[in-house]
Amino acid sequence: MKGRLISRLGALLGCMTLVGMGATWVLTSAGATGGTLWVGVLVVAALGFPFGMWLGRRLLRPVHEIDTRAERLLQGWSEQENTTEDDELNGLRKALDYITAYPRSRVHVLEAERTKGTAILDNMTEGVIALDGQGYVILMNPAARRILDVAQDQGEGRTLLEVVRDKGLADWVEMCQALDTAEPCKREIECYLPALRIIAVNAMPMPFSSERRGFLLVLHDITELRRLEKVRAEFVANVSHELRTPLTAIKGYLETVLDETRLESATHRRFLEIANSHAERMGRLINDLLNLSDIETGKVVLHPIPISLGAFVQDVSAMFEKDAAKQDVKLVNQVPPDLWVQADRDRLSQILVNLLDNAVKYTPKGGTVSFLAAKADANQVRIAVRDTGQGIPPNDLPRITERFYRVDKARSRVEGGTGLGLAIVKHLVQLHGGTLHIESEYGKGTTIEFMLPARQLQPAC
Repeated sequence: MKGRLISRLGALLGCMTLVGMGATWVLTSAGATGGTLWVGVLVVAALGFPFGMWLGRRLLRPVHEIDTRAERLLQGWSEQENTTEDDELNGLRKALDYITAYPRSRVHVLEAERTKGTAILDNMTEGVIALDGQGYVILMNPAARRILDVAQDQGEGRTLLEVVRDKGLADWVEMCQALDTAEPCKREIECYLPALRIIAVNAMPMPFSSERRGFLLVLHDITELRRLEKVRAEFVANVSHELRTPLTAIKGYLETVLDETRLESATHRRFLEIANSHAERMGRLINDLLNLSDIETGKVVLHPIPISLGAFVQDVSAMFEKDAAKQDVKLVNQVPPDLWVQADRDRLSQILVNLLDNAVKYTPKGGTVSFLAAKADANQVRIAVRDTGQGIPPNDLPRITERFYRVDKARSRVEGGTGLGLAIVKHLVQLHGGTLHIESEYGKGTTIEFMLPARQLQPAC
């Protein structure tokens, strides 16, 4: 419409120009009379009007073409017209063609990337929730809706508390946002949706806007996993209790027979001693299983008290002096005498006994087992048990705290190990709120470090 209007206006202007030129020429002609003048004007006008129309259209046709392309571009039209004309507006044509083609190609690329991202999110088994800087949900994939029991038409544009209706999860996410750290936050949260679900949540800060960062929540539904772990722990505890009763009777009878001096032969005594040794080993295994089961099921209750760590380590070391002397292993206590921890006395003894038993057992003759400790900060104490033993191969190091995992299986059977010692140590340290770290160089030795709370000073009355 605009092109046609411009074309007509141009033709009219051309016609008026030609008429004016003709009139001027006529008026300046010598000897022109009044009647002849008007006849000449009409003739010139009659001849100039078609010529002006043709000239106007000829001059304004490229402008009309550019105008048409601009209108089609605004309407989303992407087809390019080929033209062989080479005039002053040819550069403008090419610029419009580029403006049309380049954004269209970028839009296609972005649509392809968006399609791939949507397909990945929709087919993930983990739930994904994206929150903006104000805590409003801007994305929720189908797995997250299934885990949190959220309808398809709900979620986006609302706060997390409005969507999930679980204050514990919403408060924890707000706490993570208030920490203002780049590190991800991890936690297991129990939600009633309406049935109980245990969800492992990873919250990672994401810079969705320059004003305030958002958060990306990754949800794992571990309800079934925790249920199976509970079933396994209860099964182990029940079986261990059932095995303990007959094993106690067997061991009692074996000890009674061994106390008899009138055995028929040395062979009979040797057989009885072997049977008694295996009964003791089975008893240790059952006790370790019960201890681990009690820890995992939450039956172990700590009673932390201030403990002088140097004196306590000395008492534990005294329990292994004979075994260490037999293997020519030196026990060294380098714990400062003024260092105190806040821990359960029996459980700390269990931790150190397990670590020292492994260290002495796997340290060759002439080796050393050392206790070291120092304050990590005002609230924690770092304790280390270091030996010069055979070390742990790098491939076995990540699994060393797993239940029943042994590095040297043949030697463990000979030594009578249960493969549960380090698993118990790890759980007891975590029960105190600490962490366990193991470093080892194969053939040179192992260092096991763990953190315990420092002594809590009582306020003055």
